[in-house]
Amino acid sequence: MDFDLSEEHRMIQQSIRRFCEKELDPIAAEIDEEERFPMAVYRKLGQEGFLGTLVPEEYGGTDSGLMSMYIIKEELCRSVAAMGMSVAICTLNFCHFISRFGTEEQKRKYIQPVASGEKIAAYGLTEPNAGSDSLGIQTRARLDGDSFVINGAKTFITNAPIADYFVVVTRTSGDRTIHGGTNFILERGMAGLSTGEQFKKLGMRCSPTGEIFMDDLRVSADQVLGRVDQGYQDMFTTLNAERALAAATATGIAQACFEASVRYARERVQFGRPIGQFQFIQGMLAEMGTNIEVARSFAHKVVWLYEQGKPIRHEAAMAKLFASGMAVKCALDAVQIHGGYGYLKEFPVERYLRDAKLGEIGGGTSEVQKIVIARSIMKGI
Repeated sequence: MDFDLSEEHRMIQQSIRRFCEKELDPIAAEIDEEERFPMAVYRKLGQEGFLGTLVPEEYGGTDSGLMSMYIIKEELCRSVAAMGMSVAICTLNFCHFISRFGTEEQKRKYIQPVASGEKIAAYGLTEPNAGSDSLGIQTRARLDGDSFVINGAKTFITNAPIADYFVVVTRTSGDRTIHGGTNFILERGMAGLSTGEQFKKLGMRCSPTGEIFMDDLRVSADQVLGRVDQGYQDMFTTLNAERALAAATATGIAQACFEASVRYARERVQFGRPIGQFQFIQGMLAEMGTNIEVARSFAHKVVWLYEQGKPIRHEAAMAKLFASGMAVKCALDAVQIHGGYGYLKEFPVERYLRDAKLGEIGGGTSEVQKIVIARSIMKGI
């Protein structure tokens, strides 16, 4: 495995960093305070090709792979973590999912509008009584003639309040087994489909989160994504890649914490010298830098394994578990280094702390990641 980024990946990193510095950094505090998704910036991301890295060229993408998406997501999260989260849903959970399991007609219809930034997508798995317990969903789709009728609700769904398209996971048969799941592609405006108000959240505030309601929603068989009753198998393939990218959120936030802390430690003078000359501060910075490098290196390995077609279930869980905890620790230390100023909205580290915490909850809690890892370890003994 080559630990150096390729020339192509370095160019992508430089390009997306310039984009973030111009388009996101100046408005980061504002959109967090207003809880406003920057749609104009999202459209520009599409126009610049940053939303199509996991999409084949024939459907409007660049097909540059998961590592390119990791780099883009990390840089977005370094500026505005909430933006990275919303973008990843569109690029991975929607476009990539459809490019892998959709029909040719579905690919032609749905991928290009999202990859170009014209439309925004959501992915509906979590329900009020089924979070980490994904097999426990209660949304049902029953076959009625030539169509399906869907009833149920989804919650904590990224982009739901503003999405044009939705992929939702339902039960078409069985109960609490990996068999019997079916995925559907839905469109805003369908009779029986509605979304709730945007949730008020601790962090990731410019990424709109809400509910999806399906009340006798009738859809044709053409809206089935993948195989009827085999939707969980398709879904878990995509979720492994999502877990690999979850580390990108954490490393992006942690990198922002580290850079802000180094700047402050150089500039803030106490007792006649910069606080960066004190050993306690140096110790925190040393731990930050070390843990970020470890988290990023292992996350890159997981992405490499995925691109080699190798299973990554427990490796992705390890990457997410370590990186998300590391990001919270980096954010706490960044606030501590900034002292009283770190507690003020005038400085960005309080936002980094609020954003970092979601990594230990969303996309499978840290406790669930430990279960996944432990089961793999026990099977190998």
